[in-house]
Amino acid sequence: MAVPKYRFILWQASLSHLLTRDKLHQCNLVLPSLLCLVCELAQESHAHLFFDCPFSQQLRDHLLDWLGRDIWPSTYASWCTWMCGKLKSLRHQVLAAALAAAVYMVWRNRNLCVFEMRSLAVGPVMQLIKFSIRSRLARLTKRKVRASEVAFLETITQL
Repeated sequence: MAVPKYRFILWQASLSHLLTRDKLHQCNLVLPSLLCLVCELAQESHAHLFFDCPFSQQLRDHLLDWLGRDIWPSTYASWCTWMCGKLKSLRHQVLAAALAAAVYMVWRNRNLCVFEMRSLAVGPVMQLIKFSIRSRLARLTKRKVRASEVAFLETITQL
């Protein structure tokens, strides 16, 4: 259900293959600072960028409010494990698509900080994620939807 470029970035992030500042430093690339350019509070790494950075935490909180607090991985390790699971239900597919969109948007925001020296606000990013998910849901062919999925779909399409 996720947009292909979102899935690709999610795949790269789950394998720790994105070129964060800590990875670039390991390759002996000289950088003026190893700090995360989004928050400038800690060294930029996959774990920091996607879980500990205030921008990511705010975005995650908005996603949790929208999709439900009981379903989201809370650490980098549990995130990687969660992504290896089967996407059996429509709800899980939506959650995985939202996670892919969020990871993509965090990476996009990080790149804006690096290359354009500007950062996005969480509110507009959240609106882009919601639009992406709703658009993908609208493209689904008509199929039987389980009763348990109807309430979930109504919740995420209304807000």
